[in-house]
Amino acid sequence: MKKKLILPTLLATVFLTACGPDTPPNDTATEQETPVVETEQKAQQDEADNWTRVETDVAITHIHGAGFWQDDARPVVATHHGLMEYRDDGWYELMSNRHDYMGFELVEDGFYASGHPERQSAFKNPLGVVRGTDRGETLEVRSLEGEADFHHMSAGYTSESLYVYLEEPTSELRPGFYRSLDKGETFEPMKMEGTARHGIAGLLADATEPLRMYVYGPNGMLVSDDGGDTFDTLISGEHILLAATEGPTIAYVRDASDYELVLRQDEGETVLPLPNLEADAVPIELAIEEERLLLATSDNSVYLFEDGNWSVLLQAGVAK
Repeated sequence: MKKKLILPTLLATVFLTACGPDTPPNDTATEQETPVVETEQKAQQDEADNWTRVETDVAITHIHGAGFWQDDARPVVATHHGLMEYRDDGWYELMSNRHDYMGFELVEDGFYASGHPERQSAFKNPLGVVRGTDRGETLEVRSLEGEADFHHMSAGYTSESLYVYLEEPTSELRPGFYRSLDKGETFEPMKMEGTARHGIAGLLADATEPLRMYVYGPNGMLVSDDGGDTFDTLISGEHILLAATEGPTIAYVRDASDYELVLRQDEGETVLPLPNLEADAVPIELAIEEERLLLATSDNSVYLFEDGNWSVLLQAGVAK
């Protein structure tokens, strides 16, 4: 349901980050056939609630994903040290599977992620593609364990189609844009026709349609209905930093004279002001769930929009 800011660096026309090489996608790459490896790691404690309250003034850093849990709609963020959720009395952290999650994406009954395992974990580094259930207490490796760390991954909320940018080569895949229509077990290259000179800052999978996905950046947003092979213009003339989707609604943050949050629906657009951000803070994570929004910024602040107002859940990384 959400997607994230991906700062520029691939080619003159593609801005997906960061530490990977400037190698363009290889349209002739063969479909990845590494067999799925299933590894489960359950919580080691028998308590019904394996979450511990975070003490006030404890720093929370490296937020790499955000959303709302499916059963009780609590806000949840993925961090350098695992998952954290917000309850009425403050933040709680999951005491198992405390991995450095990247590309964290909620789906209808769990989540997908990549990243790096915690110390003394049975998982190989990097994680490849993992699927989490039981609110993060159970993880199953879907593919590419020990080979891929997807910082840039978007998952369809009900379709579970995955769209990724691979920064570093694996034993079978070159850097580039890929899709998985079998829930992360195999990947095939996207042709990306129509994206030249557009500039890509992020990927967004449609919540329900498996082959519909979006790319966005400094020149607007493009849409594909064939899994990322060809694209048409959806929004032009806007600098889009990040985007999220739920049903017919696309929510996105644009950088105009100031940051603005736009809700785009069939009947038109609604523009919402963002909360008062800390100096130099940049929006990096956005999630939408019915009429609620969750926003994270580069200084590790987290804001919740509900009932027409923004509230601060995390201020510059300090638990409230």
